[in-house]
Amino acid sequence: MSTASPSFTLTGWSAWHPALPDADAWLDWAARGGPLPAGDGAPPLAQMPPLLRRRAHRSGRMALQAMYDAAPGDDCAIVHASRHGEVERCLGLLQALAAEGTVSPQQFGMAVHNAIPGLFTIARRQPLPVSAIAAGRATAWAGLVEALAQLADGASRVLLVVADEPLPPLYQPFADEPQAPFACALTLAPGTQWRLDWQADAAAASAETAAATVLRALLTGQGCRWRDQGRRWRLEPTA
Repeated sequence: MSTASPSFTLTGWSAWHPALPDADAWLDWAARGGPLPAGDGAPPLAQMPPLLRRRAHRSGRMALQAMYDAAPGDDCAIVHASRHGEVERCLGLLQALAAEGTVSPQQFGMAVHNAIPGLFTIARRQPLPVSAIAAGRATAWAGLVEALAQLADGASRVLLVVADEPLPPLYQPFADEPQAPFACALTLAPGTQWRLDWQADAAAASAETAAATVLRALLTGQGCRWRDQGRRWRLEPTA
């Protein structure tokens, strides 16, 4: 039996990947299936003032670009879901701590999971509520649950931002899913267009990342199933 089946309507989306430059490229990727393509680089993030822009590393710049492209209004809460956050910055902090016994306060401040959406609210001068989520391979699903919980609690709209980048070489031996730079921003509102369901399931884990699975389902309108960490997640259109 399902533990829950909340519903929502998708009112907008944006995504960033170095090899998928526009909405048509994303829709083609979704229709063709398969993993995200290889790619490198970071978005220009021209909308953000330079003094703030330079504080974000690649993962943060990807998330910020997706947020700017989504253009949330003053009534939109933000849920930032990232499994590793700004992992290159965090690794540098750990290496500095091991070598010198201290770290840069500014670098540490930007390493916490809610720093990137916080930077966005500062740049846009919008005091939007922000939540940050990390939940292993199921991070995108956990972010979706948090966003739907906020809608159920009365939020008029929630911007779900999912972003991650490939692990640094030092961590690559521990990678357990495909590695690709990726960010998307999904604007969710109350409604019955889509329904989320999850339940216990010990079947073998899905190979594709949760974020790519969710985005492809929403762009194609075909729904999806995904398994890992003892759960089976199902996202389906209601009509």
